[in-house]
Amino acid sequence: MNNTKSNKNKILNLVKILSSFAFMVFIIYYFFGKNSESLKRDLLKVEYIYIILSMIFGAWAYVNRGLRWIVLIDALGYKTSKINSVSAVSVGYFTNLFIPRAGEISRCTSLKKSDNIPVDKLFGTILIERVIDFAALVIFVVLAALLKSNEVIRSIKEYQNLGSVESSNSKSIILIFIILLGITIYLLKNRIKKLPFYQKVSNFISGLKEGFKSIKQMKNKTLFWFHTLSIWIMYFLMTYICFQAIPETSHLGISDGLFLLVLGGIGMVIPAPGGIGSYHLMLMIGLVALQVPEGTLSVKPYNEYNPAMLFPFIVHTAQTFVAIIMGSIGLLILFVSKNKSNVTS
Repeated sequence: MNNTKSNKNKILNLVKILSSFAFMVFIIYYFFGKNSESLKRDLLKVEYIYIILSMIFGAWAYVNRGLRWIVLIDALGYKTSKINSVSAVSVGYFTNLFIPRAGEISRCTSLKKSDNIPVDKLFGTILIERVIDFAALVIFVVLAALLKSNEVIRSIKEYQNLGSVESSNSKSIILIFIILLGITIYLLKNRIKKLPFYQKVSNFISGLKEGFKSIKQMKNKTLFWFHTLSIWIMYFLMTYICFQAIPETSHLGISDGLFLLVLGGIGMVIPAPGGIGSYHLMLMIGLVALQVPEGTLSVKPYNEYNPAMLFPFIVHTAQTFVAIIMGSIGLLILFVSKNKSNVTS
Protein backbone atom coordinates (compact mmCIF):
# COMPACT_ATOMS: atom_id res chain seq x y z
CA MET A 1 0.00 0.00 0.00
CA ASN A 2 2.80 2.44 0.95
CA ASN A 3 4.70 1.62 -2.25
CA THR A 4 1.57 2.29 -4.32
CA LYS A 5 1.02 5.62 -2.58
CA SER A 6 4.68 6.52 -3.03
CA ASN A 7 4.51 5.73 -6.76
CA LYS A 8 1.36 7.85 -7.13
CA ASN A 9 3.11 10.78 -5.41
CA LYS A 10 6.12 10.42 -7.70
CA ILE A 11 3.89 10.37 -10.78
CA LEU A 12 1.94 13.39 -9.49
CA ASN A 13 5.16 15.33 -8.85
CA LEU A 14 6.43 14.42 -12.32
CA VAL A 15 3.18 15.63 -13.90
CA LYS A 16 3.46 18.91 -11.96
CA ILE A 17 7.02 19.45 -13.13
CA LEU A 18 6.19 18.61 -16.77
CA SER A 19 3.12 20.88 -16.64
CA SER A 20 5.24 23.72 -15.28
CA PHE A 21 7.78 23.31 -18.06
CA ALA A 22 5.02 23.09 -20.68
CA PHE A 23 3.48 26.35 -19.38
CA MET A 24 6.90 28.00 -19.42
CA VAL A 25 7.66 26.92 -23.00
CA PHE A 26 4.21 27.99 -24.24
CA ILE A 27 4.45 31.50 -22.77
CA ILE A 28 8.01 32.10 -23.94
CA TYR A 29 7.35 30.77 -27.46
CA TYR A 30 4.00 32.52 -27.88
CA PHE A 31 5.24 35.93 -26.81
CA PHE A 32 8.88 35.85 -27.90
CA GLY A 33 9.63 32.84 -30.13
CA LYS A 34 7.89 34.07 -33.27
CA ASN A 35 9.99 37.24 -33.49
CA SER A 36 13.21 36.27 -31.73
CA GLU A 37 15.31 38.25 -34.24
CA SER A 38 13.45 41.45 -33.37
CA LEU A 39 13.99 40.73 -29.67
CA LYS A 40 17.74 40.19 -30.18
CA ARG A 41 18.01 43.48 -32.07
CA ASP A 42 16.06 45.43 -29.45
CA LEU A 43 18.22 44.06 -26.63
CA LEU A 44 21.07 46.12 -28.09
CA LYS A 45 19.12 49.31 -27.25
CA VAL A 46 18.97 48.54 -23.51
CA GLU A 47 21.01 50.64 -21.04
CA TYR A 48 22.81 47.76 -19.32
CA ILE A 49 24.28 49.79 -16.46
CA TYR A 50 20.81 49.72 -14.88
CA ILE A 51 20.51 45.98 -15.48
CA ILE A 52 23.82 45.44 -13.68
CA LEU A 53 22.55 47.52 -10.74
CA SER A 54 19.39 45.38 -10.70
CA MET A 55 21.55 42.27 -10.51
CA ILE A 56 23.49 43.74 -7.58
CA PHE A 57 20.23 44.46 -5.73
CA GLY A 58 19.05 40.93 -6.46
CA ALA A 59 22.29 39.41 -5.17
CA TRP A 60 22.08 41.52 -2.03
CA ALA A 61 18.59 40.14 -1.35
CA TYR A 62 20.18 36.66 -1.32
CA VAL A 63 22.70 37.90 1.25
CA ASN A 64 19.91 39.38 3.37
CA ARG A 65 18.00 36.09 3.25
CA GLY A 66 21.07 34.17 4.32
CA LEU A 67 21.82 36.53 7.21
CA ARG A 68 18.17 36.50 8.30
CA TRP A 69 18.19 32.69 8.24
CA ILE A 70 21.09 32.69 10.72
CA VAL A 71 18.90 34.55 13.23
CA LEU A 72 16.24 31.81 12.96
CA ILE A 73 18.78 28.99 13.14
CA ASP A 74 20.42 30.59 16.18
CA ALA A 75 17.00 30.67 17.90
CA LEU A 76 16.93 26.86 17.57
CA GLY A 77 20.30 26.54 19.29
CA TYR A 78 22.34 25.66 16.17
CA LYS A 79 25.22 27.51 14.58
CA THR A 80 26.32 28.11 11.00
CA SER A 81 28.58 30.62 9.28
CA LYS A 82 27.28 33.60 7.34
CA ILE A 83 28.89 32.39 4.12
CA ASN A 84 27.39 28.90 4.43
CA SER A 85 23.92 30.30 5.11
CA VAL A 86 24.05 32.69 2.13
CA SER A 87 25.45 29.89 -0.04
CA ALA A 88 22.63 27.49 0.91
CA VAL A 89 20.02 30.16 0.11
CA SER A 90 21.70 30.75 -3.26
CA VAL A 91 21.69 27.02 -4.02
CA GLY A 92 17.95 27.00 -3.27
CA TYR A 93 17.24 29.73 -5.83
CA PHE A 94 19.50 27.99 -8.33
CA THR A 95 17.54 24.73 -7.90
CA ASN A 96 14.21 26.52 -8.39
CA LEU A 97 15.31 27.40 -11.93
CA PHE A 98 14.97 23.74 -12.86
CA ILE A 99 12.46 22.19 -10.44
CA PRO A 100 9.63 24.34 -8.99
CA ARG A 101 9.46 24.41 -5.18
CA ALA A 102 12.55 22.15 -4.86
CA GLY A 103 14.72 25.05 -3.71
CA GLU A 104 13.67 24.75 -0.07
CA ILE A 105 14.65 21.07 0.00
CA SER A 106 18.07 21.65 -1.57
CA ARG A 107 18.62 24.66 0.69
CA CYS A 108 18.03 22.59 3.84
CA THR A 109 19.96 19.52 2.67
CA SER A 110 22.91 21.72 1.64
CA LEU A 111 23.21 23.20 5.12
CA LYS A 112 22.69 19.76 6.68
CA LYS A 113 25.73 18.47 4.78
CA SER A 114 27.93 21.47 5.59
CA ASP A 115 26.91 22.14 9.23
CA ASN A 116 25.06 18.97 10.28
CA ILE A 117 21.87 20.82 11.25
CA PRO A 118 18.76 18.56 11.19
CA VAL A 119 16.70 19.05 8.03
CA ASP A 120 13.37 19.02 9.92
CA LYS A 121 14.57 21.91 12.11
CA LEU A 122 15.64 23.88 9.05
CA PHE A 123 12.23 23.30 7.42
CA GLY A 124 10.66 24.84 10.52
CA THR A 125 12.64 28.04 10.00
CA ILE A 126 11.54 28.17 6.36
CA LEU A 127 7.91 27.98 7.51
CA ILE A 128 8.51 31.10 9.59
CA GLU A 129 10.07 32.84 6.58
CA ARG A 130 7.02 31.94 4.49
CA VAL A 131 4.76 33.45 7.13
CA ILE A 132 6.65 36.74 7.08
CA ASP A 133 6.98 36.92 3.30
CA PHE A 134 3.29 36.10 2.84
CA ALA A 135 2.30 38.86 5.29
CA ALA A 136 4.61 41.32 3.50
CA LEU A 137 3.17 40.41 0.10
CA VAL A 138 -0.38 40.91 1.39
CA ILE A 139 0.57 44.38 2.67
CA PHE A 140 2.09 45.30 -0.69
CA VAL A 141 -0.96 43.95 -2.54
CA VAL A 142 -3.23 46.21 -0.47
CA LEU A 143 -0.94 49.22 -1.02
CA ALA A 144 -0.74 48.56 -4.75
CA ALA A 145 -4.54 48.16 -4.99
CA LEU A 146 -5.01 51.55 -3.34
CA LEU A 147 -2.20 53.42 -5.10
CA LYS A 148 -2.81 51.98 -8.57
CA SER A 149 -6.56 51.35 -8.38
CA ASN A 150 -7.17 53.56 -11.44
CA GLU A 151 -4.86 51.43 -13.56
CA VAL A 152 -6.43 48.20 -12.28
CA ILE A 153 -9.94 49.42 -13.09
CA ARG A 154 -8.82 50.71 -16.48
CA SER A 155 -7.34 47.36 -17.49
CA ILE A 156 -10.47 45.51 -16.31
CA LYS A 157 -12.61 47.99 -18.21
CA GLU A 158 -10.68 47.45 -21.44
CA TYR A 159 -10.68 43.65 -21.17
CA GLN A 160 -14.28 43.24 -20.06
CA ASN A 161 -15.85 46.35 -21.64
CA LEU A 162 -17.05 47.79 -18.35
CA GLY A 163 -18.04 51.00 -20.02
CA SER A 164 -19.97 52.34 -17.07
CA VAL A 165 -17.03 52.19 -14.66
CA GLU A 166 -15.30 55.51 -14.09
CA SER A 167 -11.69 55.26 -12.93
CA SER A 168 -12.19 58.21 -10.57
CA ASN A 169 -14.60 56.04 -8.57
CA SER A 170 -12.28 53.02 -8.49
CA LYS A 171 -11.39 53.29 -4.77
CA SER A 172 -15.11 53.34 -3.90
CA ILE A 173 -15.73 50.30 -6.11
CA ILE A 174 -12.96 48.35 -4.38
CA LEU A 175 -14.32 49.33 -0.96
CA ILE A 176 -17.88 48.30 -1.89
CA PHE A 177 -16.63 44.99 -3.25
CA ILE A 178 -14.76 44.26 0.00
CA ILE A 179 -17.85 45.11 2.08
CA LEU A 180 -20.14 42.90 -0.04
CA LEU A 181 -17.63 40.06 0.11
CA GLY A 182 -17.48 40.38 3.90
CA ILE A 183 -21.28 40.31 4.22
CA THR A 184 -21.52 37.25 1.94
CA ILE A 185 -18.90 35.36 3.95
CA TYR A 186 -20.67 36.23 7.22
CA LEU A 187 -24.08 35.04 5.97
CA LEU A 188 -22.68 31.78 4.59
CA LYS A 189 -20.09 31.16 7.32
CA ASN A 190 -21.68 27.90 8.56
CA ARG A 191 -21.68 26.37 5.07
CA ILE A 192 -18.18 27.64 4.37
CA LYS A 193 -16.82 25.97 7.53
CA LYS A 194 -17.89 22.56 6.19
CA LEU A 195 -15.91 22.92 2.96
CA PRO A 196 -12.54 21.09 2.63
CA PHE A 197 -11.03 24.33 1.33
CA TYR A 198 -11.98 26.05 4.59
CA GLN A 199 -10.10 23.40 6.58
CA LYS A 200 -6.99 23.96 4.48
CA VAL A 201 -7.22 27.72 4.99
CA SER A 202 -7.83 27.20 8.72
CA ASN A 203 -4.75 24.98 9.00
CA PHE A 204 -2.71 27.53 7.07
CA ILE A 205 -3.80 30.32 9.42
CA SER A 206 -2.88 28.12 12.38
CA GLY A 207 0.54 27.72 10.82
CA LEU A 208 0.82 31.50 10.52
CA LYS A 209 0.02 31.91 14.20
CA GLU A 210 2.63 29.33 15.18
CA GLY A 211 5.14 31.09 12.98
CA PHE A 212 4.57 34.43 14.67
CA LYS A 213 4.82 32.77 18.10
CA SER A 214 8.21 31.36 17.10
CA ILE A 215 9.41 34.85 16.13
CA LYS A 216 8.87 35.99 19.73
CA GLN A 217 11.48 33.44 20.86
CA MET A 218 14.23 34.93 18.69
CA LYS A 219 17.19 36.49 20.47
CA ASN A 220 17.83 39.22 17.90
CA LYS A 221 14.46 40.43 16.62
CA THR A 222 15.84 43.79 15.44
CA LEU A 223 18.31 42.11 13.09
CA PHE A 224 15.59 39.79 11.78
CA TRP A 225 13.24 42.66 10.91
CA PHE A 226 16.11 44.72 9.47
CA HIS A 227 16.97 41.97 6.98
CA THR A 228 13.28 41.38 6.21
CA LEU A 229 12.81 45.05 5.34
CA SER A 230 16.03 45.07 3.32
CA ILE A 231 14.93 42.00 1.33
CA TRP A 232 11.77 43.70 0.14
CA ILE A 233 13.55 46.98 -0.55
CA MET A 234 15.99 45.07 -2.76
CA TYR A 235 13.09 43.33 -4.53
CA PHE A 236 11.54 46.73 -5.21
CA LEU A 237 14.80 48.27 -6.44
CA MET A 238 15.45 45.27 -8.71
CA THR A 239 12.42 46.30 -10.77
CA TYR A 240 12.42 50.05 -10.18
CA ILE A 241 16.00 50.67 -11.36
CA CYS A 242 15.26 48.86 -14.64
CA PHE A 243 12.68 51.51 -15.53
CA GLN A 244 15.65 53.61 -16.69
CA ALA A 245 16.94 50.82 -18.96
CA ILE A 246 14.49 51.65 -21.80
CA PRO A 247 12.92 55.05 -22.64
CA GLU A 248 9.29 53.84 -22.57
CA THR A 249 9.42 52.96 -18.85
CA SER A 250 11.72 55.77 -17.67
CA HIS A 251 8.73 57.94 -16.67
CA LEU A 252 7.29 55.35 -14.28
CA GLY A 253 7.42 56.18 -10.57
CA ILE A 254 7.60 54.54 -7.15
CA SER A 255 3.93 53.51 -7.07
CA ASP A 256 4.35 51.92 -10.50
CA GLY A 257 7.35 49.99 -9.21
CA LEU A 258 5.30 48.79 -6.24
CA PHE A 259 2.48 47.73 -8.56
CA LEU A 260 4.84 45.67 -10.73
CA LEU A 261 6.59 44.26 -7.65
CA VAL A 262 3.28 42.77 -6.52
CA LEU A 263 2.45 41.35 -9.95
CA GLY A 264 5.96 39.94 -10.27
CA GLY A 265 5.63 38.36 -6.82
CA ILE A 266 2.40 36.69 -7.87
CA GLY A 267 4.09 35.50 -11.07
CA MET A 268 6.91 33.93 -9.06
CA VAL A 269 4.40 32.12 -6.80
CA ILE A 270 2.90 30.33 -9.81
CA PRO A 271 4.69 26.95 -10.01
CA ALA A 272 6.79 27.49 -13.15
CA PRO A 273 10.57 26.84 -13.13
CA GLY A 274 12.12 30.03 -11.77
CA GLY A 275 8.93 31.95 -12.59
CA ILE A 276 9.84 31.71 -16.29
CA GLY A 277 6.76 32.55 -18.32
CA SER A 278 4.45 33.33 -15.42
CA TYR A 279 6.59 36.29 -14.29
CA HIS A 280 6.77 37.63 -17.85
CA LEU A 281 3.03 37.33 -18.35
CA MET A 282 2.13 39.10 -15.08
CA LEU A 283 4.49 42.01 -15.76
CA MET A 284 3.18 42.30 -19.32
CA ILE A 285 -0.35 42.64 -17.96
CA GLY A 286 0.87 45.21 -15.43
CA LEU A 287 2.63 47.30 -18.04
CA VAL A 288 -0.45 47.20 -20.28
CA ALA A 289 -2.47 48.50 -17.33
CA LEU A 290 0.11 51.30 -17.02
CA GLN A 291 -0.28 51.90 -20.78
CA VAL A 292 3.30 51.00 -21.70
CA PRO A 293 3.86 51.63 -24.52
CA GLU A 294 1.54 54.64 -24.68
CA GLY A 295 -1.89 53.70 -25.94
CA THR A 296 -1.41 49.96 -25.49
CA LEU A 297 -4.56 48.29 -24.16
CA SER A 298 -3.94 44.59 -24.80
CA VAL A 299 -1.24 41.94 -24.40
CA LYS A 300 0.07 40.79 -27.79
CA PRO A 301 3.05 38.70 -28.95
CA TYR A 302 6.38 40.45 -29.42
CA ASN A 303 6.41 42.55 -32.57
CA GLU A 304 8.53 45.39 -33.92
CA TYR A 305 9.79 46.69 -30.56
CA ASN A 306 7.30 46.17 -27.76
CA PRO A 307 8.57 47.50 -24.41
CA ALA A 308 5.76 45.73 -22.53
CA MET A 309 7.41 42.47 -23.62
CA LEU A 310 11.03 43.62 -23.52
CA PHE A 311 10.96 44.96 -19.95
CA PRO A 312 9.97 41.73 -18.13
CA PHE A 313 12.35 39.79 -20.37
CA ILE A 314 15.41 41.84 -19.37
CA VAL A 315 14.47 42.00 -15.66
CA HIS A 316 13.84 38.27 -15.36
CA THR A 317 16.88 37.32 -17.46
CA ALA A 318 19.09 39.50 -15.26
CA GLN A 319 17.80 37.82 -12.09
CA THR A 320 18.19 34.40 -13.69
CA PHE A 321 21.87 35.18 -14.21
CA VAL A 322 22.06 36.22 -10.54
CA ALA A 323 20.59 32.85 -9.51
CA ILE A 324 23.06 30.98 -11.74
CA ILE A 325 26.10 32.98 -10.58
CA MET A 326 25.20 33.00 -6.87
CA GLY A 327 24.08 29.36 -6.98
CA SER A 328 27.27 28.19 -8.67
CA ILE A 329 29.44 30.08 -6.18
CA GLY A 330 27.29 28.73 -3.32
CA LEU A 331 27.71 25.13 -4.50
CA LEU A 332 31.49 25.57 -4.64
CA ILE A 333 31.65 27.15 -1.17
CA LEU A 334 29.49 24.44 0.42
CA PHE A 335 31.51 21.70 -1.31
CA VAL A 336 34.74 23.14 0.12
CA SER A 337 33.13 23.62 3.54
CA LYS A 338 31.90 20.02 3.61
CA ASN A 339 35.34 18.70 2.69
CA LYS A 340 36.97 20.79 5.41
CA SER A 341 34.56 19.47 8.04
CA ASN A 342 35.22 15.89 6.90
CA VAL A 343 38.99 16.41 7.20
CA THR A 344 38.59 17.98 10.66
CA SER A 345 36.41 15.13 11.94
